Amino acid sequence: MTGARTRWEGAAVEFRLLGAVEAWCQEQQLDLGPRKQRFVLAVLALNANQLVPVDRLVDLTWPARPPRTAYHGIHVMVSRLRRAIASARTGLSDVEILTRGSAYVLKLDPLSIDVHRFRARVADARRETDDEARVHLLRRALALWHGPPLADVATSDVATMLCQGLEDARLSALEECLDAELRLGRHTAVVDELTDLAARHPYRQGLHAQLMLALYRCGRVTDALEAYRAARSRLADEQALEPESRLSTLQRAILRADPALDAPRAREPVRVLPPRRAWSPPARTADVVVEARGLSKWFGGRSAVESVSFTARVGEVIGLLGPNGAGKTTTIRLLSTVLAPSGGEFSVAGVPGSRAAEVRARIGVLPEGAGYPARQTGVEYLAYHARLFGRSRGQAARVAAGLVEQVGLAGRGGSRIGSYSRGMRQRLGIARALVNDPVVVFLDEPTSGLDPAGQREILGLVAAIASGRGTTVVLSTHTLPEVEEICTGVLVMERGRVVADRVLT
Repeated sequence: MTGARTRWEGAAVEFRLLGAVEAWCQEQQLDLGPRKQRFVLAVLALNANQLVPVDRLVDLTWPARPPRTAYHGIHVMVSRLRRAIASARTGLSDVEILTRGSAYVLKLDPLSIDVHRFRARVADARRETDDEARVHLLRRALALWHGPPLADVATSDVATMLCQGLEDARLSALEECLDAELRLGRHTAVVDELTDLAARHPYRQGLHAQLMLALYRCGRVTDALEAYRAARSRLADEQALEPESRLSTLQRAILRADPALDAPRAREPVRVLPPRRAWSPPARTADVVVEARGLSKWFGGRSAVESVSFTARVGEVIGLLGPNGAGKTTTIRLLSTVLAPSGGEFSVAGVPGSRAAEVRARIGVLPEGAGYPARQTGVEYLAYHARLFGRSRGQAARVAAGLVEQVGLAGRGGSRIGSYSRGMRQRLGIARALVNDPVVVFLDEPTSGLDPAGQREILGLVAAIASGRGTTVVLSTHTLPEVEEICTGVLVMERGRVVADRVLT
């Protein structure tokens, strides 16, 4: 798969069918025309490098009663699609719609289409014997989904017919990923996700079994048994079925507290870093921007973060490294005053965390999965947030113009955010975190969901912010190479605790 992925990453045009039908070229969205025209492209892309008869395109485009001009309409739409694709060519692309008799064929690398890339990544994951690698590949595959296939061009019936088995493949990949997560001892990290999935897919018994196991391992035995009872009742009432044997077997094992159900020890991060206190006590307190002492957070009877202590100085880039559920996001939420600590204390630029409003005035935050208003332009979005920090209209406009240039969006600052790629939105989010000229910026998984080129761009931008502005950066990641590339120090976290730390420069 490595070779195949490399070929796609060098391609100029990316086609997306898992959600809205779109085509992107070097972070710019192509104009594919009206709905029917995009639908024709979607049919060709689903059958990449295969002949699709014009008759079939007509039948699919007008399933009830095709107009007399239907065949001419198909030819016109294909002609316009050819022009749209041709406008995106950069010399690296090999994408063409060819005519072969009374049929068309979309000739391209299949991995430039998200549907085919999803299947390839899932196939790669199934060949993996290492659960950590398998989870990584499956999560990357699942991240390609932005909604139901062909969401904005086809009815659900037509989409189901054209994408037969695709939704089932997604759910199977998700179950395999969660199985691997449970084998890695990450039941705490996935229990909320499983609760939601089991509610949305009440007849997928595999998800119910995973939920029961995760609940049991979290010490919620009553909830695990209630999950079985609810699943059994629904199957009996709505499907006239009894649960599969694995569900009933799992229920009996829970009732007798079978040791075989106990969680495996969560795999420890690679301990390339010797455990030692890297930043305390500080040599010069005037340089200290962030200081945490015994920071802890409890939810009910569960510890999410426990006794986290560290300091970060001016211009440092501190990485919080660990798997899902390690406590990285909770630590960032505590330091950014989104959550109140259950124990311990912290300060930002000498301001104690108890003075939350003053802390928020000194920090910038990019949360994971941040949302953006599609209809605003990048400059409008940044100017609006600058006004929230008390800037005048003129000052806000100048701040916004300067930031879009600094983060590499100067040519797109006047474009609507809905036309931005994920990488562009991440850069905009970083710019948003800088509108108040903060002394420290907290970035939660800033490279999540980006391809390798996009990840490198974001990491380069983060390093430039720290070195060029003197801004301290605290970022979370589950990827060791990211830490090694730009961080000056790292905290390795596991189950809410710091298990290792080290200065890297």
